[in-house]
Amino acid sequence: MTRRFAGAAAVLLSVTLAAAAAHTSALDRVPARFRLRPNPFQGTPEAAAAGAKLFARHCANCHAPGVTGRFRGPALNSFQIRHAPPGALFWVITNGVVRRGMPPWAKLPEAQRWQIVTYLTAGPAPPPR
Repeated sequence: MTRRFAGAAAVLLSVTLAAAAAHTSALDRVPARFRLRPNPFQGTPEAAAAGAKLFARHCANCHAPGVTGRFRGPALNSFQIRHAPPGALFWVITNGVVRRGMPPWAKLPEAQRWQIVTYLTAGPAPPPR
């Protein structure tokens, strides 16, 4: 009975660790030096509006219009995204999350990537979950 319990516990631990690794956020893997980059457009309504248009053109196919995440990409209207360091969001947009299907968007001019960050972080944040 003890061996059976130990075997089951080992399998459960393996599954739990694999699940935790799979749910690690792309934001958790951003190098520290990028987290500190400030958003040059922070608090600029015009940049947020431009970011909304860019999001609709480049991101909504996967993340859905309104950042609700009902398609292939996750929702981006979460507390975590709204409170993420701007530099971290910029890094993820620039480098993508290729393993999860998000391409790198380094081909967009830097200003446009910052405008998307501004859009994602503008407005009232939802409550934490």
